[in-house]
Amino acid sequence: MPNISTLKAEHPHIFNNRAWVVWGIAAVFYAFQFMLRVSPGVLANDLMRDFQIDACSLGLLTACYYYAYSSLQIPAGALMDRLKPRKMMTFAAILCSSGCLIFASSSDLFMASIGRTMIGAGSAFAFLSCLKLATLWFPSRKLPLVVGLTLCLGTMGAIFASSPLAWLSEMVGWRSALWAISFLGFTIATCGWIFIRDYPCEVMKADHTEQQENMPWYKSVSTVATNPQCWLIGIFGGLMYVPLSAFADLWGVPFLMAKYNISNASAGFASAMFYVGIGIGAPLFSYVTNYFKAFRPAIQLSALVGAIFFLIAIYMPGLSFTVTALCLLMAGLALGGQFLAFSITVEINPSYASGTAGGFHNMICMMSGVITQPLIGWILKSVWTGEYVEGIPNYTLGNYQVALCIVPGALMLATIIPWLIREVYVTSSDEVHPVDQKQKSTV
Repeated sequence: MPNISTLKAEHPHIFNNRAWVVWGIAAVFYAFQFMLRVSPGVLANDLMRDFQIDACSLGLLTACYYYAYSSLQIPAGALMDRLKPRKMMTFAAILCSSGCLIFASSSDLFMASIGRTMIGAGSAFAFLSCLKLATLWFPSRKLPLVVGLTLCLGTMGAIFASSPLAWLSEMVGWRSALWAISFLGFTIATCGWIFIRDYPCEVMKADHTEQQENMPWYKSVSTVATNPQCWLIGIFGGLMYVPLSAFADLWGVPFLMAKYNISNASAGFASAMFYVGIGIGAPLFSYVTNYFKAFRPAIQLSALVGAIFFLIAIYMPGLSFTVTALCLLMAGLALGGQFLAFSITVEINPSYASGTAGGFHNMICMMSGVITQPLIGWILKSVWTGEYVEGIPNYTLGNYQVALCIVPGALMLATIIPWLIREVYVTSSDEVHPVDQKQKSTV
């Protein structure tokens, strides 16, 4: 039976043109769930007012997404390997959209938490769908680029969840805005079922089906979980994800509003600059890796530069709003390199476990949101000594600066981890993952 490299050489039109369509639909779903994930950042004051909660409770509410997302990553990866991405992505898009409808219709904190949990559960399959389809439809040398482009498209969803969503919520209310957005998810589910195919050709389908029939479901989980390198890369990813989960997804907009006394929409614009930077930096870092001919210096550079710009944006006095927005843009550009960790994780695991490997790594990354969103809310509540304004605690710039020290601190810790990660940079053009061959025992 021909291997994947031979098939990709014999059928270049399949592995180029149609591959982008298949991946593109999954990437649009990833952008959609990204928009839902970060939406509480610009709706923070509305949510605290309507649900009558403080920062700590808001952190717990938004973290319900991460509780579901993180806990389902390994099961989602195993299901992606076993049941294939077409079925799982369609189901996940429906679940996400249903959760959004429930969240937008909630009259109490409990039902809002249920909706937020459903959004997280559906979102657990989004990036894994893109990653699994990329490993099946693209050659290994293109994997860092495809992962980067996936994040680039994902940030488009995050950008829409900043100023545009803030403007829309001001026009029609946050509930109506989320109701409208939820129907986009049902449309994506329909397109995924119609257009996505799990394999480029029947030969590859038969090859992978044979592998999985001969492989117990728990084998892929144990293969990934017993690899120390997967844990090291996961810890790096979790530390690098703190700026997204803690700052960009929730506390960045309130911090900017407190620092500059600006509107929700204006603060959302500056927060969106961070995602613009990630959108540019994620695919760009595939070329940075090629320049170094190595993953490790690229991800170390990403952590260091990101930490520097966050320290400037949060703590340097006298910065204008424009300069702060530019610092966030540069921080995002630097942190685009964090997503190389997904490529590293996939490369050090066999292809039959690629979904599980991606889920394992994503689970550790998303734990940063589970921990840091409520933690920052708790610190804010602990250091706050002010008063309420329109039923909302009036947190000061100093309060936010104390709480947000977690963000640059995590990035500085992340600069140490690459020294412990084994280099797996691939130089040839269309090879299979190294561990699919004789090198499996060396991982």
